[in-house]
Amino acid sequence: MDELNLSMFRAYDIRTPSEFLTDELAIRLARAEARYFHECLGVRSVLVGHDARSMGPHYLNITAEIYRESGLDVTLIPGVCSTSKFYFAAMEYPDKAGVLIGASHNPAGDTGRKIVGPRVCPIARNIGPMGGLTKIEEFYRDDLGTSSIARGSLSPHDPTERYIDYTMRLAGVPPQGLEGFPVLHDYLNGAAGYEMIEAFERAGADLHPLHAIPDGAFPLGDPNPVKESVTREGRLQLEAGKYRMGVFFDGDGDRIDFYSGEGRYLSSSFVYAAILPEILNRFEGENREVFACLKSNPLAVMEMAKAGVQVSVNRNGHSQIKQSMIDYPEILGGVEESAHYYERFRYDGQDYCTENTLYFVLLVTRLWRDRPEAFERLFEIQSQTAREREWGHRFPSDENRESALLAVEKEFTGDGASAMKKTSRGEDLEATLMRRGLPFNIDAATRLDPDWLQVCQRVSQSENGLARWEVAAARKELAL
Repeated sequence: MDELNLSMFRAYDIRTPSEFLTDELAIRLARAEARYFHECLGVRSVLVGHDARSMGPHYLNITAEIYRESGLDVTLIPGVCSTSKFYFAAMEYPDKAGVLIGASHNPAGDTGRKIVGPRVCPIARNIGPMGGLTKIEEFYRDDLGTSSIARGSLSPHDPTERYIDYTMRLAGVPPQGLEGFPVLHDYLNGAAGYEMIEAFERAGADLHPLHAIPDGAFPLGDPNPVKESVTREGRLQLEAGKYRMGVFFDGDGDRIDFYSGEGRYLSSSFVYAAILPEILNRFEGENREVFACLKSNPLAVMEMAKAGVQVSVNRNGHSQIKQSMIDYPEILGGVEESAHYYERFRYDGQDYCTENTLYFVLLVTRLWRDRPEAFERLFEIQSQTAREREWGHRFPSDENRESALLAVEKEFTGDGASAMKKTSRGEDLEATLMRRGLPFNIDAATRLDPDWLQVCQRVSQSENGLARWEVAAARKELAL
């Protein structure tokens, strides 16, 4: 590990084991961020918060103090805050920068931060004014901060009530609008529990919350709903048959997996296909577009296209996706198979390309109750294909990892697959999508070969030394 821990600067945001972000380096990082906010964003105030991680308050204390010493006024979201609630608060303060201390689904010992500029615009590697996170890294490496004669102020702001009110209206769920509907939620001791419980109580749902108390030790394991060992207790309760559906969350509450009441998992792209016709009621125009991620099941992409939109493959990463939505106004939203959902949200007369987990959970729940046949049909379509959900392998060095990725690509392209590394707009996917027996551009009329195969591989942008793969195929034996 280099002495400055430069590897914490990732493509999407900042992530690092806490042991490598000493107090000295945390101060240095906050000084670099403050300089970026002043010089590159031209802001004089910043919204801050932390998720459920144990070290969150410690790092936030350091960060807020340095910001104030640098002349920035600091608006603090009190207590544990989910990522989506943080984004909503940033929508309430569109002229501020924003920093959420946290590390999403990473192991309990990790930390990091998600950074946004005014209007909730993402700040990531080469995304944002003057290079975004790349410029912050430059200031950090050179130990460049900013000084101020006037010390910044500190004021609290709790967006929870307005966040819930706004989101319930947007999702079409009035008070008592889900009366008696039996739902299980498992928050995995992460940050999303409070607003979910409050909203579902207002909606009158028969909610059974599991692991709702934030616990930065994450006693179940990494707060990642993809990991079966972590979700085992909740899935066993679902299989008992007392609930109509179940929802599993990650550590900062911006990833959501949906299950039927019997414990059947419906992949994120099929869920999005089910709710897309309802979403489109809010968006007018002919040239509407949504994106699917590289890992989306081709049959789910075809179902999305049947709603009357163009479906394009977008690059990985929450910051990159939001920037694409900003750059291309025809894109109204989309989905990642990592269980992220995106939309162009309107608030106080402005559009914000971001995430709102509460909105998607409420909307899916309402439609699952009102139109269960739509989800059953998609379960049936999903069952006609095979999938090995994304798994990872940690390599001893970047060189070993690169060699393995090249070997996998060579194996599949040698077997007749084509490799895609750029979007239709020419942007780097930061991954490789390999397909055999199906085209890269899929619409409602696409015909697939009987033995079609799709393999996605990428370098993890959130954990060191990790590569990830996902496979979808026409038959199980092709996916193994």
